[in-house]
Amino acid sequence: MPVVDLRDIEPEARLEADVCVVGSGPAGSTIARELAGERCRVVLLESGGIERDVNVDALNEVENVGQPRVADQWLVRNRMLGGSTKTWTGRCAPFDDIDFETRDWVPHSGWPFVAQDLTPFLVRSAPYLGIGAGAGFTTDSFWTLSGRRKSTPDLNDDLLVPFFWQFSKDASNRFDYMRLGKNLQSGAAAAANVILNATVTHINTMDTGSCVQSVEVRDRGGAVRTIHTPRLVLCAGGIENARLLLASNRVISRGVGNQNDLVGRFLMDHPRGRVGHFNVESSEALQRTLGVYNVKTAAGTHRFRHGLRLSPVYQRQHELLNCAVWLNEVVTKDDPWNALSRILRGTGSLIKDCGFVGSNLGMIRRGLKQFLVDGNGLPRKLERLELECIVEQRPDPESRITLSDRKDRYGIPIPRINWKISEQEQRTVRMLGRLVEAEFKRLGLNELELDSWVVNDEKFPPAFQDVAHPTGTTRMSADPKAGVVDANCQVHGVHGLFVAGSSIFPTSSHVNPTHMIVAMAIRLADTLKRQLSSGLR
Repeated sequence: MPVVDLRDIEPEARLEADVCVVGSGPAGSTIARELAGERCRVVLLESGGIERDVNVDALNEVENVGQPRVADQWLVRNRMLGGSTKTWTGRCAPFDDIDFETRDWVPHSGWPFVAQDLTPFLVRSAPYLGIGAGAGFTTDSFWTLSGRRKSTPDLNDDLLVPFFWQFSKDASNRFDYMRLGKNLQSGAAAAANVILNATVTHINTMDTGSCVQSVEVRDRGGAVRTIHTPRLVLCAGGIENARLLLASNRVISRGVGNQNDLVGRFLMDHPRGRVGHFNVESSEALQRTLGVYNVKTAAGTHRFRHGLRLSPVYQRQHELLNCAVWLNEVVTKDDPWNALSRILRGTGSLIKDCGFVGSNLGMIRRGLKQFLVDGNGLPRKLERLELECIVEQRPDPESRITLSDRKDRYGIPIPRINWKISEQEQRTVRMLGRLVEAEFKRLGLNELELDSWVVNDEKFPPAFQDVAHPTGTTRMSADPKAGVVDANCQVHGVHGLFVAGSSIFPTSSHVNPTHMIVAMAIRLADTLKRQLSSGLR
């Protein structure tokens, strides 16, 4: 892709695009690359540059008035080429079937299509994410994909079912996750233009607010430029998408697409934390069973993590949310594999790290066999072995993003975040912890010692925070009175204005959102292709 800085474009030049995409993260970069083969003018706007800049980071300032959240916004939003893939942890999985359903115990649940409708787009997402399979790997189908004999304990599947996550891998660096920024510079999508240091400050519509006309952007110095486009796609994340719609209020005082006061509402994330721990000394077999697997696919060798989730049967019976657990290995300072990694990278203390490796040669030999022959993860020298949990949130219209009285340096109100956690999330996690404890005891597996807050029916401890997955603030719905965008991701009542990313998800599931974001972005790109080919404005 041609990459330019907004300041380097002649001030008198008229900027036009058939499709203008805001944000170069997982959604925006995928849409731009999908459209690059079409005979149309595509412009991709990125608020930051190629490298991180603290002055640009300042545009991510928020005012938090609700549940405590991760304060460092760099962990939530990366204003630079590639967006949040600069800091993501590469964990991928699609939503479960139940996540798409209308559940009478989960208010405002239900998607305007079923899980199977998304499967072709999940399959197509694999090369974008650097994973070996885009679908069909999260359940017991993993064993077929991997060519392995099932090693999951004989669980009561009315209570708990296996779940597998897959980790992204960069084809050019097997030790890193897929970083999308460099793919936007590679020329793989040369028909699109990337404009850096172009911060969107207002969406311009017709006087009625029913049709998008252009978008206002500012360069690093604050100079205003206008990009004229009949199709604008917001891909700026769960916080910024809502903020832009609300702040674009020159024509409609409530903001663009906010005729039903729904923009910014239904903010969800993923409360995540520890529910218990295991005895490290007797846990080696458990780590191999519910651990990491290396699987050879047509796209190379990929890493999968084995965990457990609440069965749909149990969710329905007890009116619980979707929730999953896995083993969290907290390694010691003298873990030989970390030491070996530092030696190979030329970081750390060479003498000290060589000592760590030399004193743990047995673990090194055992690990090489497990990794190279058995296809399992490496055994680690552990300080603790914890049971980690992540839970879906119920959609709550009072959990929301509004505009603060404070403004950024461009005069745009910063987001005011009022994130709420309900008792339903906390009850779900406690019940899942107890189920794991009881099932492991029944099966004669390692004893799980539950944390006191689970045992005593207490609220989440302070360590249970969000994991930087803001979701649902421009939710999808068939009915304009129930959401912000329609089933094709177009804002209800605003022709030519589309939204992509986790902000459109009606529910959040228990999985990290990036895999779904990319699949949904491909789906939206197909919609845009149909419009472009038919000549629709």
